[in-house]
Amino acid sequence: MAEQLTIFGTVLVMMIVDFKKMALEFKKIFGLTPSQSFPALTIAEIKLCEADSNFMFSIIADKDWNYKDSVQACYRHSANSHEIRIRESVYNKARSGNKQALYSIAHEISHWALINYSGMDFDIKEYQQLTPAAKAAFLTINENIADLLTTLLIYSEEELLNAQSAGDLEYNSCMSETQISLALFYCKNYKMLVENFVKNFLPQFVNTKAVGRIE
Repeated sequence: MAEQLTIFGTVLVMMIVDFKKMALEFKKIFGLTPSQSFPALTIAEIKLCEADSNFMFSIIADKDWNYKDSVQACYRHSANSHEIRIRESVYNKARSGNKQALYSIAHEISHWALINYSGMDFDIKEYQQLTPAAKAAFLTINENIADLLTTLLIYSEEELLNAQSAGDLEYNSCMSETQISLALFYCKNYKMLVENFVKNFLPQFVNTKAVGRIE
């Protein structure tokens, strides 16, 4: 049930939000063309600090890292603090050009962009009232959406589709097959997703709202 909720929730957000447009606009903000690579470290260390007075990029010593070992970096959001935290060892890898470390930073930048640039604040007040299963599904949807935006920032749609055709996607060096597959699904089915939302979900939503007003 939780897995089905996660899939449904992720696809529903894909129907509503134009992530391709979002990625292009976000790159444009930092003076990047659609085909340019995404300099995650430079944006996190310099550009976001210039663009957001509440932003902080914090490098945390490994001995002081209070998260699971599998967590490379994280984004913490509050009204007056928009902070990306990264383990020092991962930061050093990113400075050396390690693709996985750079992806981790780009992923946290995506969380920043979804909330501060696009207004998609998934940290709803009602979150604490959800069941454990619903909370887990909600968090997974949040991560899926950040993964999708990150992939579209790193690869253009053309690069993704061409690389897949050539069998040239380097899953292990940067991101997982699941993360790439999510972006490929979105790129290939975007028009269908939007059409289904307009034809099926939107009318039901409008009718529900209308009934609510009448009652």
